[in-house]
Amino acid sequence: MPAHNPMQRLARFFLLPLASLSDRLGNWFYVGLAVVMSAVAVYAIATGSTAGMKNKAYDLIMKTRFQHPAADPGIVIVDIDEPALAAMASEFGRWPWPRNLMGELVEGIAQQKPKAMVFDVMFSDPDVFNTAGDKYFRDAIARTPNTFFPMIRLNEENDQLSQLKVSQLPGVSKLDDTASDTATLAVILPFFYDVLTDHRLGTNNIFTDTDGFVRTYSVYTDEYGWRVGSLPANVISALGTPLPEQEDILLNWRGKPPSYRHVSFHEIYFDLLKEKKTRPADEFTGKIVIIGSTAPSLFDLKTTPVAKAHPGVEILATAIDNLKKGNFLTELPPWIYIVVTLVAIVLLTVAFVYNIDQRVVNLTFTFLQSGFLAVSYLTLNFSTVFVDLTAPFAFSLAYFTVARFNYMFAGFRRSGQPFFSTQLDEGKHCRVVLVQCHSHIKNRRALLALGASIKKQVGLSRYGLVTSPFFKGMPLLHAFFRNTLVFYWLVPAEKTAEVLQDVILVIERSLPAVKKSARRRASDQTTVTWLLHSFDFTVDTEDSWRLQGEQGMAKLFALAPRTSKGVNDGVARVVATKEFVDACRSVEGLKVSEELEKAGLKW
Repeated sequence: MPAHNPMQRLARFFLLPLASLSDRLGNWFYVGLAVVMSAVAVYAIATGSTAGMKNKAYDLIMKTRFQHPAADPGIVIVDIDEPALAAMASEFGRWPWPRNLMGELVEGIAQQKPKAMVFDVMFSDPDVFNTAGDKYFRDAIARTPNTFFPMIRLNEENDQLSQLKVSQLPGVSKLDDTASDTATLAVILPFFYDVLTDHRLGTNNIFTDTDGFVRTYSVYTDEYGWRVGSLPANVISALGTPLPEQEDILLNWRGKPPSYRHVSFHEIYFDLLKEKKTRPADEFTGKIVIIGSTAPSLFDLKTTPVAKAHPGVEILATAIDNLKKGNFLTELPPWIYIVVTLVAIVLLTVAFVYNIDQRVVNLTFTFLQSGFLAVSYLTLNFSTVFVDLTAPFAFSLAYFTVARFNYMFAGFRRSGQPFFSTQLDEGKHCRVVLVQCHSHIKNRRALLALGASIKKQVGLSRYGLVTSPFFKGMPLLHAFFRNTLVFYWLVPAEKTAEVLQDVILVIERSLPAVKKSARRRASDQTTVTWLLHSFDFTVDTEDSWRLQGEQGMAKLFALAPRTSKGVNDGVARVVATKEFVDACRSVEGLKVSEELEKAGLKW
């Protein structure tokens, strides 16, 4: 039965060596695969090579989770939005506006005693056309110690060109004694940075991952041994809240933007100018007020897991909120994922090596994989711990897929499938052993359990193959064979001794399960009857070997009437055809246990 067309020959050319290798390795294939997969998993997890999978899982959960922390009502955004730009344009022109407007805003909000006023706006260059406005703003913030401003960290390649020493920045501190006092830093500062004392100046770089998504925010950066705090970290530190030790936090998003309360800039500003104000006098009392922009025309938009265009001011607010409440996301150490992955791979290896019922393996694997996904999803809905089980999921799936294909290849090779075996090629002389196992058990569950145990032993054998249930989907005919299992062994004729011994070992190793089933029945009647037949044939062009196969099957089923005889002769009976017995007699040194001889297997 060789392949005939070119595509079939090409497929056979590649599949035959694979199947041959699988056959030679046997169960060592699964052990070797486990070792290789475990080594790859340990390396990938330990080196962070699985970060891409982790990020995708994080994004998906953040986008779809049904429960997330509420945005802090104590954080309010004064928004330079499109309506504000339009409302201010007639009097002050387009952005940027004169700096004295910002000074007036600071003075007006300061009267309400907010906890902090945080600017998400850069004031890097003086306004040469309005020096009075700059001075007004500078004096206002000098008198308002709870105002905070951003600085932008430039590429470190420019550090050697900078004249600004890290030690000159307000609020920085040494991380260790090796910090250089002469190290310089390339940053963009507000033109009035000299009046910003303590922690009122912080970095506000929003860094994206390699795929362009914002997922983390800096707490501080290590700049030549100096701790340079970020803007949200400095705000929270000034309010007396302890900061985490790590350099970055994984953001716990508050849902899609807008998440926080927004008040348009022009509404606040024009109300401050009124003698009789219409807005509440305590609108910002005890609040953290962030002044920033959501206007698309000002281009402060980033991509995050929850929004394709996420305003930078909302990201800043989220970082402040996370640090204020301490509910940013924490991650488990890599060794936990390594252990989970190794345990999953070991369990799968045991399942394949010991030929556990594939239905059980498939069901267990499905539950295992679903469990990995469910744990990752639910923990981000009900806690601040990000349990990223994508690596165990991926590596166990990879192992299962390869092992499952190998299991299929082994079955195809044993069955003589032409893409995987040369056994049925023209001129081959073959030995076939047919085995029918008939169970005398009425209890359906006990029948299935015993059948699974016997099929497991056949799968663990060197050459045996379990056939599919006869006439499945045809109720009447299937009912005739409901209590019957059929197995077969196909090998080259020169391996007759090996295959006969293999069959005998399968029956002997199945006896404990048969006895256990008999004890549960509390009966001394026969539980299982084994029907055995063997014949050989040579594959020829006239297809006479097929006729021999049909006759062989007919002889096996001709033994069926004998399954009802001698039901009290022990828990197991063996009935063999003359051909099987003759084959056994022709082999020297064939071993059979005394127990099987009593059951009827003797020659």
